Amino acid sequence: MKIRRGDRVRLVVNIAERMMEKKHKPTVNWLTRRGIVIRVSVASDSAKVKWDDRASIDSWPTRALEKAG
Repeated sequence: MKIRRGDRVRLVVNIAERMMEKKHKPTVNWLTRRGIVIRVSVASDSAKVKWDDRASIDSWPTRALEKAG
């Protein structure tokens, strides 16, 4: 599956669960968070994601993302 600009995405389940562990002080439910891909870099295998409830853009490895249904 290829992530492209404009795709709705979410974190892969196992990564979302790790982000929700106590040691990360979870304040966000990463299992339900969705966003839109703003930019994809093939050279660095990363994507810039604008999450629905945030103003800033985060960079994530493309292998950590999956298309949201």
